[in-house]
Amino acid sequence: TAMVRDGQITTKELGTVMRSLGQNPSESELQDMINEVDAD
Repeated sequence: TAMVRDGQITTKELGTVMRSLGQNPSESELQDMINEVDAD
């Protein structure tokens, strides 16, 4: 997708997506999600 570059997504991008889905995650929650996704 347009948001993912080289398999990476930023907390800002993920936060935008989450808020569009009616969520309001904190920066640390976003980072945790990204860390889980990036883990092999």
